[in-house]
Amino acid sequence: MRLGLVLLFLPVLMLGSIYYLHMERSLQNDLRQRLLATNQQLQHGFIEPYLNELEREFGLIYEGVRVKDFSGPDVLHGERYLQEWALYKQMMADLIYVYVGTASRKILIYPDWQADANFDPRVRPWYQLASQQVGKTVWTEPYYDYSNGNLVIALARALTDQSGEVKGVVAIDVVLAPFSAQLNKQPDAGYQMIINQSGKVLAYPDASQLMKAMLHPSWLSRFQQNEGIFLDEESQQFVAYRRLPHWNWVLISVQPAASFQAVVTRASLNVLGVVVLASVLYALLALFWSRNFRRMLNEISAMIRASRLRPDGVPQGGMRELRRVYAELAEVSKDYHEVRLQANMDKLTGLYNRRFFDERLHHLLAEQQPFCLAMLDLDNFKGVNDTYGHQTGDVVLRRVGKLGAQLLGDHGWVCRYGGEELTVLLINPDTGFCQMLLEQFRIGVASLEWREPGLKITFSGGLVASTPGLDAKALMTIVDMEVYRAKRDGKNRLYLGKPMETASLALP
Repeated sequence: MRLGLVLLFLPVLMLGSIYYLHMERSLQNDLRQRLLATNQQLQHGFIEPYLNELEREFGLIYEGVRVKDFSGPDVLHGERYLQEWALYKQMMADLIYVYVGTASRKILIYPDWQADANFDPRVRPWYQLASQQVGKTVWTEPYYDYSNGNLVIALARALTDQSGEVKGVVAIDVVLAPFSAQLNKQPDAGYQMIINQSGKVLAYPDASQLMKAMLHPSWLSRFQQNEGIFLDEESQQFVAYRRLPHWNWVLISVQPAASFQAVVTRASLNVLGVVVLASVLYALLALFWSRNFRRMLNEISAMIRASRLRPDGVPQGGMRELRRVYAELAEVSKDYHEVRLQANMDKLTGLYNRRFFDERLHHLLAEQQPFCLAMLDLDNFKGVNDTYGHQTGDVVLRRVGKLGAQLLGDHGWVCRYGGEELTVLLINPDTGFCQMLLEQFRIGVASLEWREPGLKITFSGGLVASTPGLDAKALMTIVDMEVYRAKRDGKNRLYLGKPMETASLALP
């Protein structure tokens, strides 16, 4: 009998050992995939949008600089530039300095900074790098600004005349500490860091390590592919890396192997307990655990599905064993929706962007929900930028967008389609009602008062109701034709498109 009990126990022990080894390997593979996924999400969800936004804002500053003002021995209209740059500094929290160095050794900078008599901007790295890559926005190597103790990085672009000769360089300094802190805002046993091609630290949880050589220089030789993961035996850490080729940086996520081992240890104790209990109550516990695990998997599946909804719609679940999982999923849901909201918003106007518009339009068509689509184009907007400057153009877009959101936001979505074009999705198939709303918006825009003398803003638009059989491309073609017709007939008007009559016409 004893031998029979032992032999009966051996299969349970073997299954437990196999389960333990499989679990260890699965957990390790899961950790590797999670670290790689974290790097990918950080690159596309935070780092690239953050740095691209800096480049976009720098582009606005660069477009406001005229070459002829910096081509002579003295800087012209310096006060006007300083006033404009002061406004940009108020809007860009990470911006430290805006400046222009000229080929005649002059420098105009905001905030004010007194250079000594021997200062020559032409020998500075930002000037030389931009002069070597004319026509491109370049990123310099990060460096310490000893005047304020901040780690900064400069964006620069050369100013050239019609002959292509470099007359100066426009540049801005941006502080890196907030970027580093945002990168590591999630509390976890691991951390994220960014290094440049020489191994200097650009982002790290400990700000005192910035611009120092990385603690493990041997890792540099292992960054051979665009991305990968390995276990550093010396430090007992899992290291996942991903190259950021546009800036020649490397994003690194580090997870201590001890945290993985702790998970394995806890799991092994659970396996041992299951083996001991199974030797006595095998059949009963098998039934119990089967039901229990089904319930657990159902709740986890329900939580994962709910996490894609709004954060306030995530249920808390009923199993106390999964409270930490519920809490983590709730936090992940909040972060996911925050990132998605930022990705769907236009930074300048606060309206929804084109990506959101395309998704919403295809969703409405897929659900066969009736709606009205409008496209609005600001009249003579290029003249506003040319006459009053791009800053005034930005103010116009923001005010028009704000008014549109106030008048139309309760009836649908107002989106910035691109440049001075707005699109509106109204959840109402009644074209008369929608045309009335848009006419109120058109009159409201035309009635706006501006501080710039002679400035008057209007728009021309087209409206169409969704019709079975018409896809997104056909609807956009119709409203685009109506906008063109409104422009041709004198602007500042709104035309209603008729799908049956206009669907077969070619776009002019």
